Amino acid sequence: MKTRRLRITRCLVILPILACHTLLAQNAKIEHVANPVPTDDITWEIEFPKEMFPAIILSVGGSRTNSEQSGILCDPRSAFRIHVKSPIPTTKIHVEVRIDGFSEPSPCDAVLQEANQPYIIAPTPRWDMRKLAFTDQPYPTTVTVNLTANGISLGERTERLEIRAVNDAPTRIVDKDGKVGYRFRLFAAFVNENSPVIDELLHEALEWRSVSSFVGYQGRTPESVRLQVFAIWNALQHRHVKYSSITTASSFSENIQSQSVRFVDQTVRLSEANCVDGSVLFASALYKIGILPVLTGPPGHMFLGYYLDPESDGTVRDIEFLETTMIGNIDISNQLFDKKIEDSPSYKNFTAAVNKGDQEFRQNVLPGLRAQNPQYKFISVRKARENGINAIPR
Repeated sequence: MKTRRLRITRCLVILPILACHTLLAQNAKIEHVANPVPTDDITWEIEFPKEMFPAIILSVGGSRTNSEQSGILCDPRSAFRIHVKSPIPTTKIHVEVRIDGFSEPSPCDAVLQEANQPYIIAPTPRWDMRKLAFTDQPYPTTVTVNLTANGISLGERTERLEIRAVNDAPTRIVDKDGKVGYRFRLFAAFVNENSPVIDELLHEALEWRSVSSFVGYQGRTPESVRLQVFAIWNALQHRHVKYSSITTASSFSENIQSQSVRFVDQTVRLSEANCVDGSVLFASALYKIGILPVLTGPPGHMFLGYYLDPESDGTVRDIEFLETTMIGNIDISNQLFDKKIEDSPSYKNFTAAVNKGDQEFRQNVLPGLRAQNPQYKFISVRKARENGINAIPR
């Protein structure tokens, strides 16, 4: 009799619990039916360039974008964008982007507050930066995008993508509306004042005794600045650096014109440079020792400028120019400067290159700059750094 009462008591306790669970499950089911996820009515498309330039990805990490003004959710700087529209408000969207071989899965969560309004969601790609920095030829890959709405998968989509060589610098871009834009400032990303080869070059320049030390503008005279530039010129001549006209990019694009630029370590190792290679190499060494360089030139050419007075940076005042392609015009012997530097063949060649650069700037570049022709270049390395264009790490 006692056992029977105990079983009845247990049933009386358990039954309300089961009833409660059943009621909760029914309420959840009713709520789910009342608010179904209209996955068939959610529209989404993916948008991104068909080719990516590692030089851009690696150098513009310091640039800033006002996300409130852009209207783009997650990362306004991201090139990978998903256009989504939902028929119900407060739709929770989860996006994940994968670039095969070049990134980890890159997620982004956002809420579409308003119904039937188009939104752009842009996840931050989690690039393998080291792999990008040493991608020396074009590489085909694929981009896969997964999207879920309120926890329900809307499937995935895959598109092809080409990763360009890291040496490729885009210079002229035609957008989808046919508008032409020029991107010469990216050349400043190939100026790498922190490259170990720059320290080696400066050490060699001191060994040739054209200057006793690199002091930047502390010498307080234009002649002091000029001699330091010459010391680098002379050291590169002892390395037998020659002019090379190779500029062909690694791949062809109908909408993007680009040029191949050697990194400073490649230029020094190969002992050859085109006009851009030589200019960014000199600019790297000058920026390292505190002399402010400029990359300038008319369409299709580039040479170096350097300020004799640091207060003039950003203007054409107190600036001297150097035609770097003339560096290999003579052969010099491996002799120290035991006599007057100005009498040496190397210095006379340097002076001729300065005169050539000054003449070319006044005649062929300055009129184009004054006319605000975008095809003419005048790139202050310091201004480029301040605007978020950093050296490409190598």
